Amino acid sequence: MTELTPDELAEIERRFENFDIDTAEVYDVAVDELPPRVVLTRAMAERELLLRQADEVMHDAIGTARAANLSWHKIGIVLGTTGEAARQRYTKHTSGSAITRAKSGGSARGAKGRLSA
Repeated sequence: MTELTPDELAEIERRFENFDIDTAEVYDVAVDELPPRVVLTRAMAERELLLRQADEVMHDAIGTARAANLSWHKIGIVLGTTGEAARQRYTKHTSGSAITRAKSGGSARGAKGRLSA
């Protein structure tokens, strides 16, 4: 792999100096327009953003299911694991999210499908 030129390094620094994963937008740039390290770095940032979004959707959906009194056993079956494993993974994160919103009459953002008991 070739070393980056000072101009390429300056461009990378400019693009990522104030990078915020929570507000980043995913956009397409032809791979041959950017140095390979920039393409890889951008792909890793996009991956992290998508993983965070997927986790938020899961936590909200599970919070909604728990607020509707769906058992951890049934949630575990849907997730392909045991109820105890599901409880251990999601208890910390669901207690203040969708369950609280559901009890207060709010909606669970991102949970499009509701699990039924």
